[in-house]
Amino acid sequence: MNNKLKIGLLEFGIRNNKLNNPKQSLYDIIDYAASADELGFSRFWLTENYFTQTTEMAWSTPEMLLPILLGMTDNIKVGIAGIILPLQVPYRVAHNYKLLASLYPNRLDLGFVKGLVGEYDLKRFNIGIDKDNYYPSFLPNLESTLKFLRDEDELIKEDVVIPPYKGNIPDVWYMGSSHAGLNIALNNSLNFARSIFHTESNKDYLKDELLSFKENYKNKHGQEPSLVLTFSGCCHKTKARATKIAKENSTNGNIDAISLIGDGAYFHEKLLEFKELYGYNEFIFNNVSKSHKDSQIAIEILSQYV
Repeated sequence: MNNKLKIGLLEFGIRNNKLNNPKQSLYDIIDYAASADELGFSRFWLTENYFTQTTEMAWSTPEMLLPILLGMTDNIKVGIAGIILPLQVPYRVAHNYKLLASLYPNRLDLGFVKGLVGEYDLKRFNIGIDKDNYYPSFLPNLESTLKFLRDEDELIKEDVVIPPYKGNIPDVWYMGSSHAGLNIALNNSLNFARSIFHTESNKDYLKDELLSFKENYKNKHGQEPSLVLTFSGCCHKTKARATKIAKENSTNGNIDAISLIGDGAYFHEKLLEFKELYGYNEFIFNNVSKSHKDSQIAIEILSQYV
């Protein structure tokens, strides 16, 4: 029996350091990604988030970091998880990510999320979208973005070229906290990432739904989709140390929402169990620790299982 696992990493851009300096966090996270690449992790995903009340974020959108991470790594897939599509102009998204995918073929992941920003932040984008048409704009923006990325032959008839012509495009993903987006992924030929650590996440196993989706996807598109399950956790040398770190980095010390807390052997056992119960063969680990040192220790421990 093969007990090795495919594990990637999810990064929000929050680190504690001696100077309390988010700029230093950027260098820590670049180092973290390079280590993950050397240790054999499958993916390194960065989130897009807008929090107006915090000063500890290293970024809101990580788009400028992607080419740096791709250039400083060799094998790991790098991506955004995901781009908040209601805030975007599809034409510009297609230009940026097609260029980057052509520079780094088969290594760029472009995830799409409906996302959420407050009204205060939404006004700053000046894109003509308010809270009433925010979510309804997702699907039209998705379809437009995919058209610009995929339909070169049709677009050129309209005198539209997204350079480089005949270049590469990224792997595209639908990302959500339940299986509600499976039909969108199926209809638009998207890979699928499910989160079980968000507050609103459905944590039921729903393996039969996933297996049905995989079958329908293969029948419709002639290939299987990539599928990942994203979870939060804290891994360290002992469960006691992992629990202490998790409490220190959780709101009011509440660790109930954290998926896994323990040592490497515990993570390995539980992820093999997740593989059987949820039906996913690849996992994305959101490490709740804000310490660069402890994050590095976690991936060193887990690297024996990848």
